[in-house]
Order: sequence, then structure tokens, then C-alpha cells
Amino acid sequence: MHRCIIKVPPGCVVDHINHNGLDNRRANLRPATRAQNNRYSKKRKNTRSKYKGVSFYSREKQFVAKITTDGNTVSLGYFTDEIKAAKAYDKAAKIYHKEFAYLNFSD
Repeated sequence: MHRCIIKVPPGCVVDHINHNGLDNRRANLRPATRAQNNRYSKKRKNTRSKYKGVSFYSREKQFVAKITTDGNTVSLGYFTDEIKAAKAYDKAAKIYHKEFAYLNFSD
């Protein structure tokens, strides 16, 4: 249905800004490449951290923040505090993913 509401160029998909696939209001839809759509995804459920872009390394006993952009993973550093790692991810996501950044904390 969302494809009937907005036209998307070839090679693009329709992105639901609020992540609700049933909310097909024009204001909630935007064209996106597959890469942009993946950047705007929520955090994975099978991680030990409650934040996107953050993992816990038990060997180091620290959290690490990482972001993937254009197929490359960028390490953002090790942190003793999970929230600081999540904020480092958010800062990088704003730079690398721009309007498609899915943030752990709203501004």
C-alpha cells in the first residue's frame, strides 16, 4: 500500500520513519536505498547491550561502540560505561548516517 502513496525511484524502497509498517501516512514515508533503510534499523535483540552499536566484551570487561558505514566497520572506542558507549555511537551515527541515523537517545 505504501508504494501507492509515494513514488520511489528504481532501486529504492519505502522507509517508514516511525518503524510502524501499518502507518502509511505520507508524512511517515520516505524513499530510501536499501543501505539507508538498514542504517535506520533498530538494535538487534540478541545482544548483551540495550543500545544499538554497543557490545560488551567480557575479555576486556568493557563496552565497545562500533558503527558500520558503506560496508566498513568503524570502532569508536572502549568504554567502562554502557551509556557513554551508546552516546559515542549516536554522535557517529549523526555524522555517518545523517537523517537515517537511528539514535539511542533523542536530542
